[in-house]
Amino acid sequence: MINKLALGILIVFTLQIQLKAQSESTKGHLRSQKTGSKFRMGGYGEILYQRMDYGPNPKATANGSKSENRAVFSLPRLVLNLEYDFTPDLTFSTEIEFEKGGTGSAMEIEYEEFGEYETEIEKGGEIVLEQFHLTKRFSNAFNVRAGHFILALGQVNQRHLPTDFFTSIRPEGETAFMPSTWHETGFEFFGQINDWSYQLQIVNGLDANGFSSGNWIRGGYQTKFEDVKATNLAYIGRIEYRGWQGLNLGASYYTGKSSENVAKPETMNGIDGRVSLLSLHARYKDGPWLARANYLQGNLSDAEEISRINNSLSNNSQNSRTPVAKGALSYGAEVGFNILKFFPQYKTKLYPFVRYEYYNTMEQVEASQIADARYKKEIYTLGVNYFLKSNVAVKLDYAMRKIDGGNFNDENTLGLAVVFSGIFLK
Repeated sequence: MINKLALGILIVFTLQIQLKAQSESTKGHLRSQKTGSKFRMGGYGEILYQRMDYGPNPKATANGSKSENRAVFSLPRLVLNLEYDFTPDLTFSTEIEFEKGGTGSAMEIEYEEFGEYETEIEKGGEIVLEQFHLTKRFSNAFNVRAGHFILALGQVNQRHLPTDFFTSIRPEGETAFMPSTWHETGFEFFGQINDWSYQLQIVNGLDANGFSSGNWIRGGYQTKFEDVKATNLAYIGRIEYRGWQGLNLGASYYTGKSSENVAKPETMNGIDGRVSLLSLHARYKDGPWLARANYLQGNLSDAEEISRINNSLSNNSQNSRTPVAKGALSYGAEVGFNILKFFPQYKTKLYPFVRYEYYNTMEQVEASQIADARYKKEIYTLGVNYFLKSNVAVKLDYAMRKIDGGNFNDENTLGLAVVFSGIFLK
C-alpha cells in the first residue's frame, strides 16, 4: 500500500535537486539548437498485425476465453508534433494523435458488462489534442510549462514512443489500469542540475464514476463531457538520476481525489476517492545490451463506496458499473542484445529480446468484494527488433499470457509491427 513515506521521499529529493529541462515524455519535442530553427515538426507512428489463438471475450466460458483463430490489422496511432519558438526561451508546442483510423460512429461489445453493445462516437479510434502548451525557460534549474501535457508518471507514459520499448504493443501492465498516454491540463515546473532531474505538475483529477474492475482507474480519464472538471486536483512528482554511465533510475508519484469530478458530485456523499500511484523505473544501456524495468503500485480510498455508487448509475452513462478494487499492481522487465555488434559491416541493429510482465487490476479488494482472478495476468514475450535506423524498426514477437497462474485458458498472440519516430522538419 502506498504510504506517506513514499511522498515524503519524493518531496525531499525534489527540494534537493532541480528540474529536468525537457520531459522525455514526448521525444517529438526534441529541439534543434544547432540549426536555430524557430519551427520544428516531428512525430511517430505504428502499423500493427496480430494473430491470436483466443476469443475476445475473457468471460466466454468458466475457463476464460474460447479457443479461436483470429487476426487483425490496425493503425494504433499516428502522432504529429509541432513546435514554434516565439523567442529563444519561450516555446509553443502541440501534439495531435490520430488513433486507429480517426473518428466516426461505430459499435463495440463491452464484455465486462455481460456482452452489451455500446455505440461509440468514434470509428475504431479518435483524434486527440494530446499536448498543447507554452514553455518558458529561465535556466537549466528552473522552467515553467502551462497547458495540456503528458503526466510525468511511470515508465511507459513518459517513454511511450514505439522505439522506446521492445514489444509490438505498449507493455500491458501500465496501460491496463492507467490512461496511455495520460495527458491532462495544468502547470508544470521542471529543470535539472548535475545528474538529477525533476518535474512537479498540478493538473485536473480523475472522475470516480469511470473506475471499474478490469481497467481500475483508467476509465476515470475525463473524456465524456466537453468540460474537464478540476474541482479535485492531482499532484505529480518525478525524479531521475543519471550519474552512472548507461543507467537511468527514477521514481514518480501521483495523488489526487476523484469524487468531486463526477457528473453529479452530490451522489458521492462526501467521500474522497483518493487515487495514489507510486512508480519506480530503470533503464540500462551498455554496448549491445539494453534493459528496462518498471514497478507500479496503486491505491484507491473508498473503493467500496465508489463501487456501490457506480453500480447504481444509469446504463446511459456508459460507465462499467463493476466493482473497483482498492489496490492494483504491475511490474515487468525486458532485456535485449544487439547481435549485429559482432558484424561491424552492418550499420543496423538486431535485438532479440525477452520480457516478463505481471499485472492485476484487482490486486487488493475490500472485505465485501471478491477479486476476479481473470484480471491477474502474467505475460512472457519472446521477440526481435530490427532497427533500420535508430528511429525506424520492424518488430516481431510472440506473447504468452497466463491468467491466474494458469487456472484459466492461456492466451497467445503473434505480433508484427512497423514503427517510426523522429523530427521531420527543423
